[in-house]
Amino acid sequence: MRKYIFNTYYTFLILGGLLLNSCTELDLVQQDAASSATWYQSKDQFRQSLNEGYREVFWPLDEVYEGMDDDWQRRDVLNAVKAGNISSEYAKSNTDWSNLYKGIARVLKVVNQLENQTVLNEVEASQFMGEANFLRASFYSYLITHFGDVPFYEEELTVDESFVVERTSKETIKQKLYEYYDNAAANLPVSYNGLKYATKGAAYAMKARLALYMGDYEIAAAAAQNCMDLNEYELYPNYAELFAPTTKNSVETIFHIPRNTDLNIIRNDNVRDFLPRNHGGYAGRNPTWELLASYECTDGLPIDESPLFDPQNPFKNRDPRLLATIAPFGSLEDGDGLAPDSGSNFMDIEYNPHPEAKLVRDYENNVDVRNQDTRSVGAFAAFNGLVFKKGVTKDWKDYRTDPDLIIVRYADVLLMYAEAKIELNQINQSVLNALNAVRDRAYANSSFVNPEITTTNQEELRYKVRNERRAELAFEGRRYMDLIRWKLAEKALTGFTYGLLNVTADANTDVAPSGPLMSDLVDKDLWFWGETPEIDEDGLPDFTGLLNAGYCRTLNVITFPERQYLFPIPEEDRLLNPNLTQNSGY
Repeated sequence: MRKYIFNTYYTFLILGGLLLNSCTELDLVQQDAASSATWYQSKDQFRQSLNEGYREVFWPLDEVYEGMDDDWQRRDVLNAVKAGNISSEYAKSNTDWSNLYKGIARVLKVVNQLENQTVLNEVEASQFMGEANFLRASFYSYLITHFGDVPFYEEELTVDESFVVERTSKETIKQKLYEYYDNAAANLPVSYNGLKYATKGAAYAMKARLALYMGDYEIAAAAAQNCMDLNEYELYPNYAELFAPTTKNSVETIFHIPRNTDLNIIRNDNVRDFLPRNHGGYAGRNPTWELLASYECTDGLPIDESPLFDPQNPFKNRDPRLLATIAPFGSLEDGDGLAPDSGSNFMDIEYNPHPEAKLVRDYENNVDVRNQDTRSVGAFAAFNGLVFKKGVTKDWKDYRTDPDLIIVRYADVLLMYAEAKIELNQINQSVLNALNAVRDRAYANSSFVNPEITTTNQEELRYKVRNERRAELAFEGRRYMDLIRWKLAEKALTGFTYGLLNVTADANTDVAPSGPLMSDLVDKDLWFWGETPEIDEDGLPDFTGLLNAGYCRTLNVITFPERQYLFPIPEEDRLLNPNLTQNSGY
């Protein structure tokens, strides 16, 4: 553990207060802040040292870049999670472990200084301690929910201690984390004037998330209720706009890490992989067919039960969040005059994966251009015909963008509250209100009306809230842990990834496409899906029928062994510290 735990406290001057650059090296020394050998001499030194905890590397997301869940895939390439071959040398888990223990070490340095300081008044000291407790609680929360039992300590370790520290039960650790969050909630302000830091609402929301992950539903419901009772947050009126880079620190945001292109604090990791090829991207990271199938129709029914669903127009009459998350094509609602082979305007260029659409419209320049996003032109166009739309705007074409990294937002709190109350079987109007508030916002800017949830049956509501989380939070880094805590990962992440049948690729727009995609699907008027996928009792789509009928192909085999419900303890740390045991199966 030495290189992660016994860690000299380096601090980093953050331009603009909390505008953080995840690409900056960790080991930078800020000349104005105290080192591990000196005492803090000013409030500003405490402030800037705590700022370290807001760096993006200390707030890892699970699937947004990795393709770990059933919401997106990278062409036919498998992440180690879905390949089922995670080992104790798995890069992501080792990096997250390393970074989080570095974050904990830095926060503990501040805690130690706060306990011995003489330069802050009582209010300032309490607020800084609340902020430090929020940070270390959040860092440890990720560790125990992903690794299980982990080394836990509340004071800095000596060199000798770092080589012998043992794992502490996650059940013991979580109780301390609840106490940290309670202290943070008691001492942090509801809001700030000027620069934004952790707040009372953030402490309640993150405590609710931890409690939900740990199955402590009474604690989760109470913490979510406390956050709601602050009356500080509300749902942003437009779901699609919420994730745009121009929507900064919205009324819905409870805790986020800001980004700013002016200060070179950006998201540039794999941006081109998410962009359509017509916009200079690779279209290599795609929403899954499972995600497309999971959204309800506008009558509130799953696609295999709704008379509104048309497998040849899979975006038609669907939850509006689908059209905000995946770039749509075909007919979208009755009377729109569109057909299955129609495209849609996505960032001023028509998006249309239909193999006969070898030319698409460039609306900005009012010309037709060669369609790089159909596989009949580009062999590496989206293998399943889908590209992400959520949060993707024209500024991505510069291959750098600065949307806020949203850690927790109000819609998530409403859904956590509803889920906790459902699991407790304490179902009342407040549960329905929370669910329907999220759905009302989803439908607010569409021609459809929210098909309100009215059932009070626990099983039916459990299905609803789980599907609601998938629809609302897609591509936000929450789906993986939802599958883990619901014990659905083995089911959802075992089987196949699916894609379109093969078609000849020829950049010559005068050459008609051929191949199985044409003969077995398009020529039979069965584009996009030859039949409706079935949705099971857990809301998970099944494409076996399409596969057996020859309407699609498999891209890869996926598997999720039981051991992967926990990440492995990094092997390098176990070699340094023989007291570190390993999780079962590794």
